[in-house]
Amino acid sequence: MFYQNVSELFLLSVRRWPDKTALVFGQQRLSYGQANSRINRIANALLAKGVKAGDKVAFLLPNCCEIVLIYYAIQKIGAVAVPLNFRLIPREIAFLIENSDSETLIFSSDFAETVSNACLPEGLRLICCGEAEGFGPTLEQLEVGSSEEEPALFRDGDAVSRIQFTGGSTGVPKGVMRTHYQDIFEIMGEMMYSKLGADPDNVVLIQCPLEHHGGHSWFTATLSAGATLVICSAYDPEKILDSIEQERVSYMLLLPPTTYLRLCEYPGIAQRDTSSVRVAQSAAGGTTPEIISLMEKVFPNAEIFYGWGQTESGLGTSCVLSSASVAGRDGFACSIGRPMPFVELKIVDDNWNELPVGQAGEAVIRSPACMKGYYKHPELTEALMGPEGWMRTGDIMFKDEAGYFYMLTRKKNIIKSGGENIFCADVENVVKMHPSVLECVIVGVPDERLGEAVMAVVQLRPGQSLSLPELQRHCKQYLSSYKKPLYMEIVDSFDMDDAGKIRRSRLRSMLKQKYESKL
Repeated sequence: MFYQNVSELFLLSVRRWPDKTALVFGQQRLSYGQANSRINRIANALLAKGVKAGDKVAFLLPNCCEIVLIYYAIQKIGAVAVPLNFRLIPREIAFLIENSDSETLIFSSDFAETVSNACLPEGLRLICCGEAEGFGPTLEQLEVGSSEEEPALFRDGDAVSRIQFTGGSTGVPKGVMRTHYQDIFEIMGEMMYSKLGADPDNVVLIQCPLEHHGGHSWFTATLSAGATLVICSAYDPEKILDSIEQERVSYMLLLPPTTYLRLCEYPGIAQRDTSSVRVAQSAAGGTTPEIISLMEKVFPNAEIFYGWGQTESGLGTSCVLSSASVAGRDGFACSIGRPMPFVELKIVDDNWNELPVGQAGEAVIRSPACMKGYYKHPELTEALMGPEGWMRTGDIMFKDEAGYFYMLTRKKNIIKSGGENIFCADVENVVKMHPSVLECVIVGVPDERLGEAVMAVVQLRPGQSLSLPELQRHCKQYLSSYKKPLYMEIVDSFDMDDAGKIRRSRLRSMLKQKYESKL
């Protein structure tokens, strides 16, 4: 491949449209030329501080322009970006810094106290973004004394460009190593399937954390396409709707799908102008026919993009959903689509034998966008890798005759009840069809008679109520009787990670201990 550094795709946009708006964040606006000048200043400042190719540079920042600028500065000089979740506590920050062998940490002054309370490795370079006492020159001060000339561009496509930690919902976070080549293929695949690369006049609004893999994928694709990126600091319906109207947003990424539900039900949205939106993308959770129907009404000119992917896979699947396309599915999950460009996907048994259409098994993927491996965990990497470049996903799916894939559950989330295998997502999608239910997680809990029983953990819509018998009657319309929940707990809200995914492992562990004590 000609391009050997992920920043080269961004530099194409800089050369083609130097005066065009690249970044919008609140009142801050940067053209491609202005953004690149700041990137160069940061890159040269890092070089002056002793950062070199191959060094790990972690950053702890909320959504802002700086997270984009710092990322590209790191890439240009061949260092390795290590994005950190800004919600981490001191102990977690220290663990990830140590685990990634990071030599430098760039952090927002908003998190100065958190960083101060972390037991960080001796000799770690600390650079604060914004004013905070006791940390020496700020990033802004280093920029002022630095050159905006292009640094010598690092070019090695096989080199690791970032270590992206998984959310840790299934255990200890693992550092996914992604090379320049892998992220270049990911960006090109994103631009192709979404058609983002076809029109540089697109305006893309992103609400999810930019340090998360999904946010990272979309911001790099946006800037590689020469489009304008509108950054939201958090979910704020007023600001999102204002941005749509003022910036004439054409693409938007909100995570998880229930975020669209919250936005579509926001008071006064019917009076807002959303006609510019042509693509509404979501992932990182199950959607429902109700959410799709509401989105069609609120964004009448938009295609609803939905899909599946992993930090490890880079790319994944995608499809366009509509009320018509999901009608009559009897509670089964909406399709997660067909493989994106550069992706092969198939369903296999435990011995890597491909399974026929309609039969559930583990999805395995092959793509030039797949990760290099887990940092410092070769045994975990080896456990995923199979013959001829295939990689296990840990997700149970099936494929229909048209080549569309359907997500059933994580491999670890199969409930074995009375000798029957029950897929959690199968039951969740039915429960979420109930008009009183906002969100649901299905878990298996210890049961004296069945060994393991189905429990529905439910978050209700405001002002609604629901009894277990009522829920069971609803489920029996769509599911075999053995799949219906035997237990139910109602919660005010779910514990979410920064990607908007429910922390299922914590929930399962808590409930398992609770119900084991009753046996």
